[in-house]
Amino acid sequence: MRTFQIGDTVVKPGLGLCKIKGVQKMSLNGEECELYVLQAGEVKVMVPLSAAHTGGLRAIMDPELAEQVLGAIAEPIYLEEDQDETPQLYAIDIDQARDQVKRRDPLGLAEIIRRLFNKAKVQDLSKYEQEIYSQSMNMLGDEIAHLEHTTRMKITHRIRTLLNEARKQRKSKFESPLGPRG
Repeated sequence: MRTFQIGDTVVKPGLGLCKIKGVQKMSLNGEECELYVLQAGEVKVMVPLSAAHTGGLRAIMDPELAEQVLGAIAEPIYLEEDQDETPQLYAIDIDQARDQVKRRDPLGLAEIIRRLFNKAKVQDLSKYEQEIYSQSMNMLGDEIAHLEHTTRMKITHRIRTLLNEARKQRKSKFESPLGPRG
């Protein structure tokens, strides 16, 4: 049973955006099976049709999901009135974040970006956090750029703008007419 068509662009965990170049029959362990032939840049891989979805192969996000992802990024992280902004407020579980990066889950990547962007405003990110932030930003940027027929750089700029606007919106909630509370 084929879910994807030749020519479709899909997302494969560990590889990223790929084009389905064909379907090939092959004998594996004495059994005949069909495989998707995927290409990402110069890299070609084959994925059994029967294991495509369990292996995480998915269609690229649709415009509705892209809107959800950008909306999640634009959502401010509000503090309670008496709460101080600390790095712990934006903490992520590194192993869980790496898993989300590996799976390339768009909403999971959006949350990682949102938290680490805000954490970086309070404290320098660790090497691992910087790596996860950069990978998440690039992955979302690539996928949304493909969807919108633009460049990753334009999308990552838009994401950073949304993040900065969310911080400003959050801060203005606690400012009095006399200036910031303090």
